[in-house]
Amino acid sequence: MAYRLCKNLGDSIRVPQLVISKLPQLEDDWLRVALMVISTGETDPARLAHSLRLKSPEKAREALLFWKGAGLLESCDDSGSSTGDLANASKVRSHMTTPEVTAAARNDPAIAALVQESQRLMGGVITQSDTNILVSLYVADGLPVDFILLGVAHFVSLGKRSARYIERALLGWQAEGIDTLEAAERHLKLLTLRSEREAEVARLFHLTDSKFTKAEQRLIASWYEEFSYDESMISEAIAYAGEKQSVRYVNGILRTWYSKGYRTVRDVIKDGALTTQNIQPTNPSAKSVLGKGPRRAPVFKQTGGK
Repeated sequence: MAYRLCKNLGDSIRVPQLVISKLPQLEDDWLRVALMVISTGETDPARLAHSLRLKSPEKAREALLFWKGAGLLESCDDSGSSTGDLANASKVRSHMTTPEVTAAARNDPAIAALVQESQRLMGGVITQSDTNILVSLYVADGLPVDFILLGVAHFVSLGKRSARYIERALLGWQAEGIDTLEAAERHLKLLTLRSEREAEVARLFHLTDSKFTKAEQRLIASWYEEFSYDESMISEAIAYAGEKQSVRYVNGILRTWYSKGYRTVRDVIKDGALTTQNIQPTNPSAKSVLGKGPRRAPVFKQTGGK
């Protein structure tokens, strides 16, 4: 028996060639979801599952992820603007499921590359849970693969091999606007520089290591990055602090000097912040620390052979 198309008496939609090319590998649910999305624009998993009588919204999510990987869909935020991630899926679930990862990987070779390189960096096969977390960062959160891998390499070098730890750190970077490879590389260079500066400050304080608290690290970073002070200014402030040699106390001195316009040790001395030489008060008052307390006693030269 032969067949032919009936005369189309109803509405029609144009099906992208992309969908036609994927027909040999499609599951029924994925094709139904694609046709519904093309026809109505609906992308909510729960409503798609209800309209198409799917077993669960999970089936709709798998289909959406497949079509996102295939290039038929791009996700958007609540306002409808494109974001490059699967916003709806990430809001419903904190991490992708294994079927979702499998579906997304079928049409996106970057996912396989991400998993394989992560395994190499972590020194062996990673768990499915860790795989789901890392792939979620790429698919659901929109982070580039090279960005994620740079983060994995960095944190593994610090002994942090937990995918959840890496996830929190990278999402923290993203929240700060660090969401490209170039931005991440600049950020890591800054972290390295800060670590070197903390070691320098530890040496000036005569500490055996540079393990400062997070609050102290922020203060130390501000000395260099906000005040633009160098080792000589920090050393001067430490000496001026006397017995009160703590990061917070020295920060008070430096912040006061900065507000007064002191940019170098010469400025501090020139403006009368230091009035004598070679003498350190044993317990300087707050006023003398931030103002004009003596630090050096004058040097007298003998004259007339006396």
